[in-house]
Amino acid sequence: MIKDRDIVAGCKADKPKSQRLLYDRYCRLVMGTALRYCTNPEEAEDLAQEIFIKIFTKIHQLQEEITLTSWIHKIATHTCIDMLRAKKRPLTIPYEEMPSEIGDMNCNYYDDIPTEKLLAFIQDLPEGCRTVFNLCVIDGLSYEEAAAMLSCSETTLRAQCCKARKILKKKIENYEKTY
Repeated sequence: MIKDRDIVAGCKADKPKSQRLLYDRYCRLVMGTALRYCTNPEEAEDLAQEIFIKIFTKIHQLQEEITLTSWIHKIATHTCIDMLRAKKRPLTIPYEEMPSEIGDMNCNYYDDIPTEKLLAFIQDLPEGCRTVFNLCVIDGLSYEEAAAMLSCSETTLRAQCCKARKILKKKIENYEKTY
């Protein structure tokens, strides 16, 4: 198996075979990330293409001490956030506008749901909730990191994340009743 560092060296030398290897190895990661931020597969495919263009354009900036997987995931996530910003819609709802019944829900209702179904539920979330859930729960960013990325308060992010969990919990409960 060819090592990532060899693939990166080939990509930096603009070798099509290395670019194809990188694409083949990381297509699922990129597409999976894009699908979590988009509402439909066609939009995700377009976004994945944009992500790979950025990857191949910026491959010369990759430093040796950073793993290729982490670097690609970071580019994918930032490109997804940039796409949402380009839509010129707020990525989060200010905390003051959140419903008061949303508490601090720290639960993992999504652990036993088939991946495809969970992805569909996540794609169905309101855009702000989906973005925050992806960043904080799936990508593992702290509220502080995600707040800086989205230019909003941590309180707002916590409320959005709780709202996302509450919506997902309800969808999962309904799903479990039927299966």
